[in-house]
Amino acid sequence: MHTADHVDSRTRKGTCRLTASTKTPARELSYGGTVADVMPEPTVVNRPARRIGPRIRVVELNARGGARFETLVACLKRHPLHGAGLIMLCEADVGMKRSDRRSVAAELAERMEMSYAFIPEWFTVDESGKIVKQIGNAILSASPVENVEAVALPFVATTSVLWSSSLREKLRGGFTSLITSIRFGSSRLSVGVAHLHSRCDPRSRERQMAAYMSAFPASGPAIVAGDLNSTTRELSSIGGFAGTFADIVVNSGRYRTPIPHEPLFERMFERGFSLEHANVPARGTFTYHRFIPRMIRPKLDWIAVRDLRAVAGTAAVIPPRRSPFDIRASDHDFITAEIEL
Repeated sequence: MHTADHVDSRTRKGTCRLTASTKTPARELSYGGTVADVMPEPTVVNRPARRIGPRIRVVELNARGGARFETLVACLKRHPLHGAGLIMLCEADVGMKRSDRRSVAAELAERMEMSYAFIPEWFTVDESGKIVKQIGNAILSASPVENVEAVALPFVATTSVLWSSSLREKLRGGFTSLITSIRFGSSRLSVGVAHLHSRCDPRSRERQMAAYMSAFPASGPAIVAGDLNSTTRELSSIGGFAGTFADIVVNSGRYRTPIPHEPLFERMFERGFSLEHANVPARGTFTYHRFIPRMIRPKLDWIAVRDLRAVAGTAAVIPPRRSPFDIRASDHDFITAEIEL
């Protein structure tokens, strides 16, 4: 665990542990199926709790690194994202050139006066073995985070047509999600963020979700959010991408309502999770360009709750930009909903 020196002296340090699923051999925890020399631990920084009412606003975003950081901050400080009690981030950078070497989750948590937990999924090391660059997942909370657990998900070997071979050789790590315990007033929740494989087939994503759910507390109030990459297809080749792009134009409903085609959701439902009222039905959350019509944007990002109720009419999909003419901060949209505690 790592803590920051600048944090308020009243800060309470959370506990954390690393967990590899029983279905995930150690050799599968690093990119390419070989053991990484260094496996980072979660970073946990706690700040004094902010008062939360009978509802909590949950926000999720794949930040695509966080390159347009000030745009993210501006979006989170205005309606309807303002005052979020939980912010789940996927693909948050630490030390990457594209995000001006920022520690995106840490700086965002400081700006929002929130506690946070961060786990790298992918990272690079220098000649001495020191970790110098990271891409990972984070949970920002209005209350301190406790019992932070990093869950290594099954590795899925696919060829990415978008990553250069030189980058693949430099990146270490593996698919890793977070689970935490957080108290809001008199309510204690299990809270998690998950980021699943974007290139593999639906059955492989199901394996990843099954491993995550097996590590998650079996009962009790819980919130899980993340980029589940519910593309309904395998996108490990140029042909797979081309075929999907063609199909999404003529069969867009499949990609905006992917649940029947992605068995990962069944693994969540088995554990008592519900998507009802926490997500905007048939509303896409991903686009390569702002001018792509909403009707042909896939739905990849989700919020799920267990033993809690999402407030009807509060779910929204929010573009990550300050104005209709601004450049998007990510190829994903913010998703949000209010949850009754």
